[in-house]
Amino acid sequence: MNACAFLSTCVGDNEAETTSETVVPAGKQVGYVRVSTVDQKTDRQLAGVKVDKLFSEKVSAKTIDRPQLAACLDYLREGDTLHIHSLDRVCRSGAGDAVELVEKLTGQGVGVHFHKEGMHFYGAMTAAQKGVLGILASVAQMERELIAERRTEGMAAARAKGVHMGRPANTVTKEEIEGVMKTEGLSVTKAAEKLGIGRATAYRVMKG
Repeated sequence: MNACAFLSTCVGDNEAETTSETVVPAGKQVGYVRVSTVDQKTDRQLAGVKVDKLFSEKVSAKTIDRPQLAACLDYLREGDTLHIHSLDRVCRSGAGDAVELVEKLTGQGVGVHFHKEGMHFYGAMTAAQKGVLGILASVAQMERELIAERRTEGMAAARAKGVHMGRPANTVTKEEIEGVMKTEGLSVTKAAEKLGIGRATAYRVMKG
């Protein structure tokens, strides 16, 4: 069990601290999923959850601009419930993003359900809820950063041993390169690094 799940379990014994006592909204069930690259799959994030509308984002966690999240928030109405895989899916600049998002939505009569952490929010948030959510969001963000650090260290070690990293050049398409450039605001060179191919290869693919 990771730290985030452990904390969620600890506070789960006191239902009033993790969910409000108001009636669960009976409106539309809306899902939001996000992955970091264009070739990652989103279908596992809310597997088994029946939603009326799904918003799918393929953008890095470090990118502030998230058009699908903005569209999702604009779509939600009072009585709806927003389903999100985990807290780190909505943390852009810090853990406070999750608290701000949930507080805004519950204030509008929208329920929020984080499935990985098993947390449900309906109605106005209490001080205890904000505190618990802030802690869990911080832990989720820390775990994400640790995973990224380990991945970077592992790739560096592999390169030092002469192991080829990245995808075969002939599997990368022009559309994938353009997708990364558009969603993350990157140059061709940076997009090539993101996709694990060389700069020259990326330019060759872009020229067709």
